[in-house]
Amino acid sequence: MIKKILVLIIASISFANAQSSSAYTRYGIGDLKYSFSTRYQGLGQLGVSLQDKYHISSINPAAWSNFDRTKIEFAMSYNGVIINSSNDKFFSAETEVEGINFGFPISTDLGIGFAAGLIPFSRVSYQSKQNFSNPDSLIYNYDLIFEGKGGLSKIFVGSSVKIPFDWSLGATFDYYFGNFKYLSAIAFNNQTNFSSEYNLIYKPSGFGATVGILSPDLTNTIGFENISNLHFGASVNYFSKLKTDSVVTSISSVLLDTVAFYSDYMTIPTKFNFGLSFILSQRYLFTFDYSLQNFSEFKVFSKTSDNLQNSYKISTGFELQPINELSPRFWERVLWRIGLSFEKTPYKFSGIGINQYSFFGGVSLPINPDNLIDISLQYAKRGTNEKRLLKEDFIRLNLSLVFNELWFLRFDK
Repeated sequence: MIKKILVLIIASISFANAQSSSAYTRYGIGDLKYSFSTRYQGLGQLGVSLQDKYHISSINPAAWSNFDRTKIEFAMSYNGVIINSSNDKFFSAETEVEGINFGFPISTDLGIGFAAGLIPFSRVSYQSKQNFSNPDSLIYNYDLIFEGKGGLSKIFVGSSVKIPFDWSLGATFDYYFGNFKYLSAIAFNNQTNFSSEYNLIYKPSGFGATVGILSPDLTNTIGFENISNLHFGASVNYFSKLKTDSVVTSISSVLLDTVAFYSDYMTIPTKFNFGLSFILSQRYLFTFDYSLQNFSEFKVFSKTSDNLQNSYKISTGFELQPINELSPRFWERVLWRIGLSFEKTPYKFSGIGINQYSFFGGVSLPINPDNLIDISLQYAKRGTNEKRLLKEDFIRLNLSLVFNELWFLRFDK
């Protein structure tokens, strides 16, 4: 059954590029996708130190060392944003397929797990329109249009292994690809002047790697009776220079001209992630995570941007775990979770950094003892109206299907 669903998912997968109308994504590589798993989304988006038997961590491959069966995760999301300027407000939304992850155990004794996936890494998505009009002038009656869409996606393949003292080590080989399309246009509202537009397209691609480490249960080192499954985790996300093709075109009512075509490199700074988690009284999971990335070092064609700054994210999450995973009562097998985060985003304007505050909620609904439907909801606020900047209110709904089955069974003859 799962194999048939997998075929349908792969056949239909595509990353949508509808507009979310967030002008901040014009800079850098846009908004970052911190984690693929809907469970981790509900806990604040990181979950660096989490190790569970149902989900595939895309942020720390060391967590794969406890794989005991084949796992498939497929996710999609709905993103809505309310933009508030100094004198206007509007709403925009998009729905997109998030990607797919696949993993299975190779050796449960040695902690060797394998996983691969195709997931989004960042998204650029904005659209703005400014109208200029003067009833006494035919020329001074036009619209300025600014639009951007695209982003980076990632294909990864990797493995985990147990190392001495029961620590886990994991690594992935990553391939990044994508495109960024930026449009600037002037549209005259009369027949006298010709409308025109300017298009800039970046097409980066290249390799990277993610290395992670996860501690064993450290409960015995602290001696608290009510605490269990105390884990520390860390990971590093390294990027090689991404070869980037650039195409610049100018279009008017009478002319299409390729102004320039050239290749260079995009430099994305290394990302560092740290996390701590534990379970209190056998039912209450707590997570604490920190992620940082020095986007002041981001470069396209050897040029930095004054509108980018070093960024970091702090998050915490809480999960109420089920009373009995094998209970015949549905609600006794449901997992509930909430999360909070503060993010200093990579964006800054006129010396003002753009900060984001987020609240998360989530639930895992069991289809059967091994398969789940995960749902998470995020509400976030970021930005300010100072110096004519924008305030944004986000609502993001994530839905994923999580399948766990015994594959590749070996029978004695």
